[in-house]
Amino acid sequence: MLTKTPVALSLAALFSASVAAQSQAIEHITVTANKFEQPIENVLASVDVITRDDIERAGVRDLPSLLSNFAGIDVVRSGGQGQTTSLFIRGAASRHSLVVVDGVRIGSASLGYKSLEAVPLNSIERVEIIRGARAAWYGSDALAGVINIITRTGDSRSVSLSSGSDNYVNAQGAYAFTQGNFKAAFNLGYEKTDGYNVTTNQDPDHDGYENTNMGARLGYDFNRFGAVEFIGQYSDAEVEYDGSSSDLSHFETYHLSLGWQKSHGAFAHSLKTALVKDDNLNSLQNPYEGYVANHYITERDEVSYQLNYAVNDALTVSSGLDYYYEDVGDSVNAYASGDQPKSGFTQQTRSNKGVYVGAYFDNETLQTNLVVRNDDHSAFGGEATYNLSVGVPLADIATLRASYGTGFKAPTFNDASSIWGTNPNLEPEESTNAELGLRIAVGGAQYDLALYQNKFDNLIAWGMNGPENVDQASFEGIEVSAQLEDVFGLVHSANFSYVDAQDDNTGQDLVLRAKRSVNWGVGKQFDKWYVGAQLQYRSSRESYYRTHLPSYTLVNLNAQYQLVDNLRFDFSVENLTDKEYVTNVAGTDWSTGAITSEYIGSERKVVAGLTLTL
Repeated sequence: MLTKTPVALSLAALFSASVAAQSQAIEHITVTANKFEQPIENVLASVDVITRDDIERAGVRDLPSLLSNFAGIDVVRSGGQGQTTSLFIRGAASRHSLVVVDGVRIGSASLGYKSLEAVPLNSIERVEIIRGARAAWYGSDALAGVINIITRTGDSRSVSLSSGSDNYVNAQGAYAFTQGNFKAAFNLGYEKTDGYNVTTNQDPDHDGYENTNMGARLGYDFNRFGAVEFIGQYSDAEVEYDGSSSDLSHFETYHLSLGWQKSHGAFAHSLKTALVKDDNLNSLQNPYEGYVANHYITERDEVSYQLNYAVNDALTVSSGLDYYYEDVGDSVNAYASGDQPKSGFTQQTRSNKGVYVGAYFDNETLQTNLVVRNDDHSAFGGEATYNLSVGVPLADIATLRASYGTGFKAPTFNDASSIWGTNPNLEPEESTNAELGLRIAVGGAQYDLALYQNKFDNLIAWGMNGPENVDQASFEGIEVSAQLEDVFGLVHSANFSYVDAQDDNTGQDLVLRAKRSVNWGVGKQFDKWYVGAQLQYRSSRESYYRTHLPSYTLVNLNAQYQLVDNLRFDFSVENLTDKEYVTNVAGTDWSTGAITSEYIGSERKVVAGLTLTL
């Protein structure tokens, strides 16, 4: 039940809100938030879409930087490019948001989340950010939201080369073509930087990053027999960081999928199978004799099937089955003794079967989405989730929406079967999510307001006796976003987020969460020039050591100039004012509690390059 907090009272007030303005149709954007393509105005959730054009104009170098420009998302870096990044969607931890690539669950089964810092931007065509509980569609992990990444498609044919500060270099290419019923798209990229010294009072060296990636998407439409598509993406990365037991990570990841789609009358079928590997080796740059590195390997097999049935113009029924099998048996734990599994896990495989059914109704005066799901986990038994959403169009320019949903997260291998401690009574983490929202499109502008309350129960924490379901947390917040096409001749994109994230057991604020976040971007096309600027503000927060991390404001610039019809010049400046700021605490004196080392944000960076369209 909603408590009488300011956010909860605002939620109630929103129910009685009314809108009076001129008619303007919401821009038609198709998204897959409900696991099949729908116009964005039919999705009763907080959704942002990032296109390939947006990525190229943003002037950012990695996915966390791109995501940090959007409402409800806070990124905390413990280092520079390629190094550990925490992603907080509406204040929830990284492990409480699901990342899927081309509809495939990816990431480490031991950590329980995907390291977004190692996902190359070159491989991405589109990103959908879906905030709120989505477990009824996607199963475990989707408590706070879903990051849905679609790899390169389209008809892009280009090569680019850029260079900049810290010996940064980036070379990438994409090529796509269509021949009759056959479509193909390829991408290839290489990125390297010497980086900077990411901590104070530790190893005084530069911490570099290197990534090589490639991908392909091949599809053929057999007409009456449906369309098949093969997708493959591979990434190999190496990142240096400051640490005592290890200071070098090597990531090797790939996913391969084969899918089939067929529409026949009112029915639409979708079948997909996938193989995923997430390989992370933590070692030393200069290993000594006898040194053993930690090596964490996740191999995952997935199969999914979905059937949509259009009952009539207003009602669609969707149902599906999905299954995945995870194996961490090839991992190596450097500290495992001779009588313990070398992987570090007492249980090395597990599986999950999920079944769901949903109904989507829209008769222009009322929209409703209802989805129910049941998951059968091989280690933790059954878990039921659901989501109910209702939307009411207002004067053809707005939609008022309300939703309530539940979510869960199965314990990771680290929590459930570590050689350091197990708990046979460990249960999945659970959540409830209530949200009210208002989407408005009027006069060439689009606005979105969302107010939410999330409750997390059975959160897993490690104590003297190992992992236990002891923690509870609550998240209340508000998000306001605006897209303005022409104000003083500029295109504006702005959002404000407020989140109150608390540990319900102690009443303290959860660490590393900024209560207030502001993002503001402006852009202008001047004949052959495009010029843009972005401002990011993050309020103060507490570190894991309960020390104060001050607020900061960053300003970034980016520009493009069309030299000739098929050749473009790109330029960007990160941290224009060369702001000095701390992102996290890197070390303390355990005897006194005094801070001995801090993670610092990147100084000013300049990158310039050329893009040739073929």
